[in-house]
Amino acid sequence: MTASILPAAWYTDPSVHAAERRTIFAANWALFGPEHEVAAPGAWRAACVNGWPLIVARGRDGVLRAFHNACRHRGAAVVPDGAGTAEQLRCPYHGWTYELDGALALAPRFGPLERADHGLMPVRVATWRGLVFVCVDAAAQDLMAWLGAIPGLCAPFPTDAMDYHGTFTVEGRANWKTYCDNTVEGYHLPFVHPRLTGAVDPAAIRIVPHDGGRTVAFHVTYRADGAELRGREGLWFYRFPGFQATLSASAFKAERIEPVGAGGLRSTSWQWFGAIDGAARADGFAWARAIVEEDLGVCATVQRTLEAGVFARAVLSDEVEGNVALFHRLVHDAIGGIVS
Repeated sequence: MTASILPAAWYTDPSVHAAERRTIFAANWALFGPEHEVAAPGAWRAACVNGWPLIVARGRDGVLRAFHNACRHRGAAVVPDGAGTAEQLRCPYHGWTYELDGALALAPRFGPLERADHGLMPVRVATWRGLVFVCVDAAAQDLMAWLGAIPGLCAPFPTDAMDYHGTFTVEGRANWKTYCDNTVEGYHLPFVHPRLTGAVDPAAIRIVPHDGGRTVAFHVTYRADGAELRGREGLWFYRFPGFQATLSASAFKAERIEPVGAGGLRSTSWQWFGAIDGAARADGFAWARAIVEEDLGVCATVQRTLEAGVFARAVLSDEVEGNVALFHRLVHDAIGGIVS
């Protein structure tokens, strides 16, 4: 048994949340969404990720680029959240217009202006396995280095031939760390996920940390309806701070975990399926959402306790919660010198 190094206040304090955004979420890559949504020249998608409004656009030259969704005039959103196609991106506030490569094309009635100094602010963007990732820190390592052990772990599970099914978002009253504490341990599975527990062989689950605990991989063997929907062997993984996925022979789900203030969380998932029929796909999609809802449901009760101020620090099992301790160490190392 060991005590967590994270005090309960770190799950509720807005100043801790602000430090985490600057130090943890800015410095790491975040899943933006599927690449097929921005595959054609002129296609763009805008979304707020970890509190940063962003645009990802495919230029007429075929190059994928990302920008802060902020007009360089007064900071208005250049495009609304959502998706579209365009020859140029035009801010609806005062008509400032940008090329798809971010260059300022027009500033109506503004007078003399050095256009080269007023293009959209760039954000790093890269792709892996048909997924788009973004990073707001220009000094962070490149995406493939950041992924670490993940490409090798995923190698046995080809996903190129799978069909995109859809996306879902679940929001809840839980700090992102509460949800990730839950994500990196299998201790809760038989108590929180009855269907999933019956669908995996408990004797075959192997939980292995990689990359100094930044990646936690669950190697599972499915049985019963799990094998019917997903195939026999499967992989679940979490990558600090907010990317996780599940892969098998016939299903692939990618999830972005992001904080919404100190006491809220948004989980957005995208799902692909292989050679299973429509009814099975609908069932698998609904089941994937139910798993997130089950996790967030219990995490919300933890958050309520933390916010009540009656719980000081978690007690962790060395046997089944070692990866929770590693996760806490990553958080502490990142912000321990900033917050008290």
